[in-house]
Amino acid sequence: MRTATLRMPALVAAVISLVATLTACGSGPGQVNSAVIIDGRSVSVDQVQEMVEDVVREQPAAQSLARERKLDLVAREAVTQLVIHQLIGKVAKEENISADPEDVAAFLAQNPLDDELPTDGSVPPEALVQQLVFRARDANEYATDQVLLAQLASKYLGRTSITYNLATLPDGAAARDLAAKIVAAPDQAGQLMTEAGGATAEPRLEQESGPTVDAVYLTAPVGSVFVLPAGQGDQGSGGFQVVQLLDRQVSGQLDPGFDPSSIQPQQLPSLGVFALREAAMDADMDLSPRYGVWNDAMVKVVPKLEADASGSVLLPRDLSKP
Repeated sequence: MRTATLRMPALVAAVISLVATLTACGSGPGQVNSAVIIDGRSVSVDQVQEMVEDVVREQPAAQSLARERKLDLVAREAVTQLVIHQLIGKVAKEENISADPEDVAAFLAQNPLDDELPTDGSVPPEALVQQLVFRARDANEYATDQVLLAQLASKYLGRTSITYNLATLPDGAAARDLAAKIVAAPDQAGQLMTEAGGATAEPRLEQESGPTVDAVYLTAPVGSVFVLPAGQGDQGSGGFQVVQLLDRQVSGQLDPGFDPSSIQPQQLPSLGVFALREAAMDADMDLSPRYGVWNDAMVKVVPKLEADASGSVLLPRDLSKP
């Protein structure tokens, strides 16, 4: 009797070989075979590789990324989600929030990952890889993270407001230069913004956000200076914004002028990720350069070559880590 052997399709076999090559290159952080180490806890390269391989084997939508040799996007997103998993676990304890089994079960009962992902390239790669990695993770772990992130966002949404200075400049280099000057001399931020060459509008000084989404999106230690690409932060419309966080107020009560229904429930986990920014900035994180660099502005791993364009968060020297 002859035993039949299963064979991987040629494309999948080639892709698995490519994944092994991708994860083998580059020097790792302090601990051997670590993709990232967060506060002494390691996420292994093998764990990331296994997730990428699962995506390629099980998700037809990943084949276009494989053909275009863009599986690094999947690996980068896998590392990001595993970092977020560790951060939300830590922050949930500090914030006294928890994911009840009933809430996790209710989330999964909505079948959030049942829809088949398009294979025609109609979904932007960033959105596609996020969904692909969601599907490669343990379902209960994924659902728990989503419930906790939504709770974290809800805890601060409508209760948080910030005071800030803001200037808009036409290009990233000028914005980064201004941000560096502000962190070196925070008390002179207003003057520095006013005198900044090439500003596209008068700076907005000592502005109050009110209990808006932006107040949660700009979660960071007071004194932080953001450099944000167009479309991010406080109604960004072009160029780069430099935002100095002057104060952050959190009320124990929901602002009566805030309408919770203005935010869709499915948007809350994404907002919760930005509410983790301060924890990420405070964490001792050692990321293998094979995956890119950690970006505090976006709260994710980005390619090294895209780090400046993705934005940044700077701290005055007295708040910076040694």
